[in-house]
Amino acid sequence: MKKTFLLTLLLCLGFTVTKAQQGTKERVKVHSRALEGNLIGDPADRDVTVYLPPTYQTDPERNFPVLYMLHGFTDTDSQWFGWEDHWINLQKVIEQSLSAGTSKEMIVVMPNAYNKFKGSMYASSATIGDWETFVTQELVSYIDSKYRTLANKNSRGLAGHSMGGYGTLRLGMKYPQVYSAIYALSPCCMDGGASTNPEMISKLENMTPDQLDNASFGEIAALATSAAFAPNPQNPPFYLDLPAKDGSPSQEIINKITANRTLTIIDQYIPNLKRLKAIGMDAGTEDRSISAATKKLHEVLESYQIEHLYESYEGDHLNRIAERIETKALPFFSEHLTFQEHTVSEIIENGGTGQYPAIMTSESSLPTHTLFRPQNIEAFGGTDKLPLIAWGNGACYDSPWEHVNFLNEIASHGFLVVAIGTMPKQTDVRSKSQKLLDAIDWAIAQNNDPNSPYYQKIDTKHIAVSGMSCGGLQTIEVADDPRISTVGVFNSGVLGNPGGGMSGLPQVTKEQLQRIKVPTLYLLGGESDIAYGNGMDDFSRINHIPVFVGNLDVGHGGTYAQPYGGEFARVALNWYQWQLKGDEEAGKLFTGDSPALGKSEGWVVENKNMD
Repeated sequence: MKKTFLLTLLLCLGFTVTKAQQGTKERVKVHSRALEGNLIGDPADRDVTVYLPPTYQTDPERNFPVLYMLHGFTDTDSQWFGWEDHWINLQKVIEQSLSAGTSKEMIVVMPNAYNKFKGSMYASSATIGDWETFVTQELVSYIDSKYRTLANKNSRGLAGHSMGGYGTLRLGMKYPQVYSAIYALSPCCMDGGASTNPEMISKLENMTPDQLDNASFGEIAALATSAAFAPNPQNPPFYLDLPAKDGSPSQEIINKITANRTLTIIDQYIPNLKRLKAIGMDAGTEDRSISAATKKLHEVLESYQIEHLYESYEGDHLNRIAERIETKALPFFSEHLTFQEHTVSEIIENGGTGQYPAIMTSESSLPTHTLFRPQNIEAFGGTDKLPLIAWGNGACYDSPWEHVNFLNEIASHGFLVVAIGTMPKQTDVRSKSQKLLDAIDWAIAQNNDPNSPYYQKIDTKHIAVSGMSCGGLQTIEVADDPRISTVGVFNSGVLGNPGGGMSGLPQVTKEQLQRIKVPTLYLLGGESDIAYGNGMDDFSRINHIPVFVGNLDVGHGGTYAQPYGGEFARVALNWYQWQLKGDEEAGKLFTGDSPALGKSEGWVVENKNMD
């Protein structure tokens, strides 16, 4: 009675009582072919805890993003998820964050990486098994097949603590096609060498398998490290090499171990890190070497101009991890993962003038882009496939809103156009050049996926990358990708001073023009186009490939918004038909000493290497 009265009084006084939002958890067995036959005899059937958010059961039509969490050394998924007492209960942490409104609902998955040496390092070796394949491929495939996930990289995140933080960085930078966002909490093992303490090495050399449970933390950590990075199938009972032998350091083994330190190898994976949508990391100031190494990682990413979140806070290796997950990591993924399947379709200008009436649409498997394609894609396949055009927008906007007439018209002639950003325009944040490559990655994956409506309908051997203004700079920045067949740079050109334009411009240099290896089309708006000088200077510098420049006195805005994209659409279409479909008649517009386009009213043209 007193409790009821107190609750009523609180409500009358304007206080709210928040009930924790509760989901469910289940522990399943996942068989891994990649872990079969590991030399230490660990089971290939792995325990995995899966947390399902509150509305997973109540809304059967809803799909969810997935956060893969990696636990630390000596820990297990069972401990982290409250199946047994531990210093953290991840389910409670998740639900506190949901109740506080700081995070969104997502599926959270944690594999048990505890092995004979108390931790796999999330690495791959004959001794411990192929953990990289298990985590990044087999586990992801299992979860996507058994649960209602948003089964694409944009809705998939990776995070971990300590050894799990190391695993997050290792797998995140090696497999950017799997995850779009990563967050490392107090990541271990990023720098340093290997312990060659004679007393410890001597003890390990004489240790037997039945003594492992009594090994000290340092001893078992040394074995786990060597098992992951210095395996030796000829050296039972642990099938590994230690960093010293008979009291003397072994530089070969030390090198194998240090070659797997994050800060040693990170420079090799900078292109992959740039493919990630979001990177986060933090460490407590009392976490000694881990705090220093995390700061160093932050400095390396800064030196490569890779956007990321880095925080240093008062705390040690454990005491604030639950709080950091609740208030930092989960909100981070709530911001950066894609949470809804959202399809928007619209017929633009009655589908265009081409043989294949087009549609502007979006795909849940690529929610960061807008597609322009023939409405009836069943008409394509076999020898008649859709060449791909990846498009970057003016001002590097994350929306093709200025170019819909132009792009729709191109698509109506039998092309798949994948433009950066969404329709309608939702943000003024500038997009990254990587999104052009994301479009290519997506198209290739869809073409190879038997479950995709685009299966075997995309001509992945004929790919164009094009863009207008800032999007033209994005095009030049990625133009050396070997998958690209041709390039289109419209109302654009490399600035003489790359840092002198508006903020957010790709930092492209004139030297990068020499990396372009495929035929290139420049379309400019004449001398009144603010990009005219830069574009013409580019043309003067390009002498090693076929290159064409056409000028029409329409200024920087081109003709994209005119009905059916105007003259720029007509000219660009002929270029794509020639370069991507082999239409030699269309090619006559650009070739020879007197290109046919030069005879069209208003056009001033030049070409090189197009005899």
